[in-house]
Amino acid sequence: MEQAELFGRAALKEAESLGSGHKATEQSLSTLSHALSRLGKHEEAVALGQRLVAIRSKRYGADDPATGLALHNYAQFLILQGNLAAAEKAELRALAIFQKKLGAVHLNTAVALHNMGAIYLKQEKFKEGEKYLRQALAAKEKALKPGSLSIAHTLDNLAAALAGQGRQIEAAKFKRRADGIRQRAQTQKPGV
Repeated sequence: MEQAELFGRAALKEAESLGSGHKATEQSLSTLSHALSRLGKHEEAVALGQRLVAIRSKRYGADDPATGLALHNYAQFLILQGNLAAAEKAELRALAIFQKKLGAVHLNTAVALHNMGAIYLKQEKFKEGEKYLRQALAAKEKALKPGSLSIAHTLDNLAAALAGQGRQIEAAKFKRRADGIRQRAQTQKPGV
């Protein structure tokens, strides 16, 4: 992973020589910020993510899906940094863009809904988390094939939101569905 950081820094330096608004700079910022995040360098990942949001907002507009994707990734870096309030704000902006431009059942919308639910879970705001996770589940079930592991992930988080509200029986139902998806996915893997 350290090698990815070195290559990412070199690529960004080269891309920046073409100009801060160049498409290669955008891609290099995105790649390097993800590599830094995986290395636990969250502060720098957040700074690069914020820079990418600014570049895309200027280049494509504040309500373009490319800007929404940059906001979504920026929110992810903020979550890992532990700045949940800023992550919530960025993810809400991304969600609004995706809903307006891509629709209620687009995968980007579903993922943003899921992440809003996850942010609320981390804040122990279980009722708010449940609301977003139910919407995410409905969107993912329309946007993805049945049996997608992404659906299982949302089911797990929805179970946690329900359990956090003391609704154990309902939580167990969603947890069983998630476990069933994972079991089917394991048996369908070639060579297993």
